[in-house]
Amino acid sequence: MLSFIKALGTAFRPATFSEIHGDLDNPGRGWYRIYTYRIGEPWEEPVRYPGESLALVLIDIGAFRGMDLTPETLAEMEGILGRFEDLGFDLILRICYDTEGKGMVREPSLFSQVKKHMEQIAPMLRKHAGRIFVCQGLLIGNWGEMHESKFLSPAYLSQLATVFLNETNGEIPVAFRKPVQYRIAFSESQPRPRIGFFNDGMLGSETHLGTFGPETAGRGAWNEAWSPAEEIGFMAPFVAEVPYGGEAVTAGEALSASQVADAMRALKTSYLNSMHDAALLASWKEMTLDGMSLHAFIGERLGYRFLVGRVRAKLGKKLELWLTVENAGFGTLYDDACLRIYGRFGEEAPFEIGVMEGSLRGIPGGTAKEFYGAFEAAQFQTQGKNEGLKLYAGIQRSRDGRKIRFAQGSGEEGLFLGRF
Repeated sequence: MLSFIKALGTAFRPATFSEIHGDLDNPGRGWYRIYTYRIGEPWEEPVRYPGESLALVLIDIGAFRGMDLTPETLAEMEGILGRFEDLGFDLILRICYDTEGKGMVREPSLFSQVKKHMEQIAPMLRKHAGRIFVCQGLLIGNWGEMHESKFLSPAYLSQLATVFLNETNGEIPVAFRKPVQYRIAFSESQPRPRIGFFNDGMLGSETHLGTFGPETAGRGAWNEAWSPAEEIGFMAPFVAEVPYGGEAVTAGEALSASQVADAMRALKTSYLNSMHDAALLASWKEMTLDGMSLHAFIGERLGYRFLVGRVRAKLGKKLELWLTVENAGFGTLYDDACLRIYGRFGEEAPFEIGVMEGSLRGIPGGTAKEFYGAFEAAQFQTQGKNEGLKLYAGIQRSRDGRKIRFAQGSGEEGLFLGRF
């Protein structure tokens, strides 16, 4: 329903907003696929598929289990990351010793070698920090997933995590495979570092294939696995800072569409493998929820999904604008991003008016935030123009200027908000 606000004889007519469906190609969220590289072997150039702004780059350094990484090796790794950055990807990065499910065999015999590799890799990672969405794992275990490893004791996990955080200056978020691994590595009294979690057994069983403890576990000791509900509650403040995602797996007992969506929402899922589990993903395309396939429903809501709600504006000596933005996604936006306001008279070229106060970072899924901006009107009121001014809003990621689209459509100048 349209409302009118008077200011110096000028009335603002808000637009009527309609949610659109389909791929928005927004960064820092969504589907991904895995690109595997073994250092020293030929590799194929990456390809960016429609609707995928994330890529999981899996780099196998198992050939160096008994020696330090060479400068040539580090340069090759950096070259790989550069290829993905050239294509506009944000990176989910996993560097590991094993891509065959043989972690105990392929990882180094000595912990000192693992630690040395971490120290060697860190400076390269810092160079690409602006493009690394999250680092999964700490080199060890089958497929780098931190299980089936010689180095899972509290002392080893704590040292590896500390080396990573210190050597990367805390600039790059790192994800553990299980929340209990965090509690093994860090005491309850320690300040919480920038660590999150990833889940490659999502929905595969009531425990997500051992990611959590059984339903009957209850909250046990600090270094024991807790029940799924308690683990999800434990993870909440971590997931607010570090993106959560991974691979969904076919469960023994089939879940309904609403159960799957509820689980993704509870986990605050930001990213999912677009290729695995293939049978499960195919079944999601056959299931429906809210008038669309479950696959499409989930894909639209991975991470953040921004919608404009209420808009108010007054135009006098200043243009004052109030704008409510809702996040309809499962997760959140982990980067600072600003709301830029543009104006246009008739069919003339659009012009920038200014930036609203505040950032869209960290708005939890299912909640809304109101933004305010006050802009000097003299900058665009040439020749006494007032009436006919159209307003638009666009979102811009601060660190690289990349645009983020509202899920209500937007042109080059942004989403149409209304006119005077």
